[in-house]
Amino acid sequence: TRKALQAAGMTFRVSDIPRDLRGGCGLCIWLTCPPGEEIQWVIPGLTESIYCQQDGVWRCIAHYRVSPR
Repeated sequence: TRKALQAAGMTFRVSDIPRDLRGGCGLCIWLTCPPGEEIQWVIPGLTESIYCQQDGVWRCIAHYRVSPR
């Protein structure tokens, strides 16, 4: 995913999932893009949710079924 984002010239960063979203472990990819463009980066079976942060508040805009690991 990182290489694909870099090749597309996307502005992004990778970090741990913010604590105010979830207490467990996992990675978060922060994207800067126009609304709707984030959908192209969803990886079926691996992407769990997409959140939008506005004015310091998180809003879930999509939730997906994740394959058991």
